[in-house]
Amino acid sequence: MKRFPLRELAHVVAMSGVVLAAVRCGHPEDPHAHDDASQFNVHSALLTSNRDALRLCVQESTSLRGGAARITERLGASLRSVSGHPDWEAARFGSKAPTLEQGCPGPALALERLEPKESIIGPGIALKPSRYRTFIHVLDEKTADVVLGERQVDRAPAEFLRVDDHVLAEVSTALVVRESYLDHPEFAARWLTGAVGLQAMEAGLPGVLGDVFDKPVTDISSLAKPALDPTH
Repeated sequence: MKRFPLRELAHVVAMSGVVLAAVRCGHPEDPHAHDDASQFNVHSALLTSNRDALRLCVQESTSLRGGAARITERLGASLRSVSGHPDWEAARFGSKAPTLEQGCPGPALALERLEPKESIIGPGIALKPSRYRTFIHVLDEKTADVVLGERQVDRAPAEFLRVDDHVLAEVSTALVVRESYLDHPEFAARWLTGAVGLQAMEAGLPGVLGDVFDKPVTDISSLAKPALDPTH
């Protein structure tokens, strides 16, 4: 699990549930500096041009791997529930059926407390984003007590794409969840829905989870910029 230090941000823009963090920098902009921007797709909740369908990867604790097929089946039921979201078609996930695949790219989940404002659970800054919009880590109770504490589930960024010298876009989201919480209605209605870029369906719950704002804001000191080397 990677961590990044808190940095003051110039502004934050929300687009399809993705956080764009523009970091103050004294260097002049180079319009040719990053070809990565061509991979960023604001017309689909998939967020990158190399994704043609909604794909989620699943990684279980070692003790749960004997029941991996059943876990995937339960997550599939939750995903079918999310597909009934009124904004599903508008999100443009593509014509292919959503899929759940075993194994997630990036470093293994560390046995340390997850801090949503600091942790990255996944590859981090990627030169080429993975196919997965959402990373799901399913934990046994012992592991969850270490990573989540008293929480049932939490989210963190999984992958960032550099849009230009000053902007990083979160293009993949990670969920870390207790196996015992997978069948709770709130998991699908709030957490899984938010992790694929849609607003929560249950009344009274917040919309897209995380540091997302309706319009640009300034002088944000509680958000962070990943201080990581790009990964392939």
